[in-house]
Amino acid sequence: MTNHKTLVWDLPLRIFHWSLVLLIFAQWLTAEVLDGYMDLHAKFGYSLLGLVIFRIIWGIIGPKHSRFGSFLRGPSAIYHYARSLLSRRPSTYTGHNPLGALMVPAILIVVGAQAISGLFVTDDVLFTGPYYPSVTDETQGIMQWLHHTLFDVLLIIIGLHISAILSYELLLKKPLIGAMVHGKKNVQSKSGITHSRWVLAVFIALAIAAFMYWLVVIAVPEVELDFYY
Repeated sequence: MTNHKTLVWDLPLRIFHWSLVLLIFAQWLTAEVLDGYMDLHAKFGYSLLGLVIFRIIWGIIGPKHSRFGSFLRGPSAIYHYARSLLSRRPSTYTGHNPLGALMVPAILIVVGAQAISGLFVTDDVLFTGPYYPSVTDETQGIMQWLHHTLFDVLLIIIGLHISAILSYELLLKKPLIGAMVHGKKNVQSKSGITHSRWVLAVFIALAIAAFMYWLVVIAVPEVELDFYY
């Protein structure tokens, strides 16, 4: 069977991917470059947490190549794929290869943990996380450390991810960036997908938006303040 351009990456997955890129950049910009934008930084953080939740759900019920079960493989598959890379003749996979697939849970775990920790931190000037007053000083300290340390970890992961993509583009001549824009790869037609299930994705996104509003607005516990006269 001959190969031709076939849809592999569904539209919701592609929107998730580029939204994640833009929001992480916006987080860095509002925290490290611009002053006085911590409220916006927090909103971007809430959006990132919503994206992570979406990707976890989509990794279970989304189209074939979006599902974790279709690309997360064991140590043996990862080892053999790494060996094939050294020969510069890597095995071909329609979706994520076994090595590159490791980036998905790594990014979801780190971004998710950083977004959650952001609910419990303060900059002591412009912003206080909605759950900061409701936890102990020790927990506040742990969350503050996590929030800053995990961003450094995320930068390392992003650096590795970009390096891998450029290596595939320049050395192996595999157009990964283009595939994540239009969703199509040069594979056998039967190995692709026929639809993006975007209607289901919209319902999930709306449900997550409602959940995030509940989490950061409605469910925030009221903290009793002590006044001394």
